[in-house]
Order: sequence, then C-alpha cells, then structure tokens
Amino acid sequence: MKKLNLLLFIGIIAIFILPSCEPEPQPTPTYELMEGVWELTAATQADTSILNKVTSVFPTYVQLDDKNSVNSTAGPLFMYIVYGDSRFINVTSRLDEVFSYANLSLTEGEWFIDKNKVVDNFTIEMKLRFPTMETLNNIFVLLNVDPPEIAADAMDIIVYHKFRDVSISVSDDNPDQMIWEWTDNVTPVYNTKDKYGDPVLYTGVSTDSYSRCKLTFTKRVKSLTDMVNQAVQDTTTTN
Repeated sequence: MKKLNLLLFIGIIAIFILPSCEPEPQPTPTYELMEGVWELTAATQADTSILNKVTSVFPTYVQLDDKNSVNSTAGPLFMYIVYGDSRFINVTSRLDEVFSYANLSLTEGEWFIDKNKVVDNFTIEMKLRFPTMETLNNIFVLLNVDPPEIAADAMDIIVYHKFRDVSISVSDDNPDQMIWEWTDNVTPVYNTKDKYGDPVLYTGVSTDSYSRCKLTFTKRVKSLTDMVNQAVQDTTTTN
C-alpha cells in the first residue's frame, strides 16, 4: 500500500514539474495579420497630425489581399508621402481630377513581404494613375517638379511609387491595429513603364525628400466597396 501511495505521489508531482508535451502556440505570420480592409485613423509627421490633410478629399482605406494586391483610396496619402507637405498643399484643390473614388476608381498597387514569418518591414508599390496627359502636366506644374516622361508607346499614364523596408507593426496581441512607418531606412524607387512593362526611371523628384511619417490603421469588417459607398453616402448627406 505504501508503495502504491508513493507511486501515486510521484505521478502527481511529475504532472506539475515535467514540461508539457503540447507545443507552444506560434505567433501568426505578419503577412496574415496584414491581410484585410483597414482604415487610416491616425497619421503623424514629426509628432504632428497630418490626418486631416491626407483625408481631406476622401477617407483613406486600404485593402491588402493574399495575392499581393493593394486596392485603396490612398492616392492623396501617397502623394503627400512622395512630394511632401508644401507641394501637396498646392494640389489639394485639384485632386478630384485624379482620384474619382465616388465612382470606385480605386488606387491600386502591390505589397511584398517575407511570408510565413514575423517580420518588421515590407515593401509597397502604389500606382498613381492620371486620366490624361493634360491632367498629369497640370498637377506636376502645381507640385513644382518636372513631370515624368510618359513615352508615346506607354501602356498608361501611371507613375509607380515603390517603397522598400517600410516599418510594420502588427501582432496577435492587438490584431486590429497596424502601424506603418516611413523612416530613414526606407528606399524609394519611382518609375513609369513602357509598352513592354519595363520600368523607366523617374527622376523628377528626389527620392530623399519623402515624408518621414507614421500611419496607424484600424481593421474594419466591412468590404472595401461597402466602406467607399458609405463614405460617399455620408459626404452626400453632409453636403
């Protein structure tokens, strides 16, 4: 009997002191947490809010999918990042010529990241599409920079803005908040494309002058289309 009690005692102790055989849960890869529809809810540069500036035309929504596609209303935001505050102010009254979000003409792009890992940076490339050459030239005159050369055989009037090593912060602890940050470690590349889809470097604006800013996004459960339509309805009601 004593021997049996001793064995039971040893068994109970072993339960508490031996490590569990179950593997510890692994953190969700960053790219999985980034997927979905997000709304820009805070934006700062040098600790000063720029949210009202970049959302003055339309709320900023971003949809990231598992095929590396970006659909968004983030055109004004990326114009601010590329061309800076002083130049951006000059074109705010003309942005409706470029971005027709009420008609669901969204700003597209791509995003790239080291998948299946928890990482702290990613790459994003956004396409700023201009409806006509006249509009493109007018906008760039207001920006006070040389417009990109759009070749006669170009596929479309688009300027591609790529940013490598943008800081990303999102985790299982707070999966509904995502923070992007443009630091000095970011490497911008701007180009257009010819009829073959090959990049043509655009040097009209310095790649060193991008806005160092911090963007905070909040995840939304509605689809991007629903979010855009609701914003249009809210604007119509307000006016």
